Amino acid sequence: MIFDTKEYRQTGTRILSSIDEIQQLLDDQIVKTQAMKGSRFIKPFIEQITRWEETLVSMQDILDNWLKVQSTWLYLEPIFSSDDIMRQMPTEGKMFRAVDNTWRVSMAQTFSEPSCIKVARRPGFLESLIEANAKLEQIQKGLNDYLETKRLAFPRFFFLSNDELLEILAE
Repeated sequence: MIFDTKEYRQTGTRILSSIDEIQQLLDDQIVKTQAMKGSRFIKPFIEQITRWEETLVSMQDILDNWLKVQSTWLYLEPIFSSDDIMRQMPTEGKMFRAVDNTWRVSMAQTFSEPSCIKVARRPGFLESLIEANAKLEQIQKGLNDYLETKRLAFPRFFFLSNDELLEILAE
């Protein structure tokens, strides 16, 4: 199986698409592997099955973190593409640029080598996704704090959603 990616707007990067089949097959394989490990006839194959199970579990962790990074990145990318927001939130902007760079590199690698097994065994990939998720959480917290200060300065902003408020502030 391979990861299918598609071009995302005019950003020069790609995003994951149609991973339902991969997720379904991965779940099935994990269940089958665990069932095999429970068999009394597994002794000669225990090393191979254990290695395969580690690969599958790693793939599951990668996929979970990857989708979380993607959804947050898709939300924040248009916000931090605004120069005005970057000037007003330099710390978060710098962190977003680092995450954006990680995202672009990992998606380029996935596009050039889309095999699910090779992605699951890519050194340091899971760790980079976990780190990106942590940074994205900090960025979102900083963004929420920034919007809160704007709401405190202008109480009528309390009636707007974050997206609407960001649109007004961008103008």
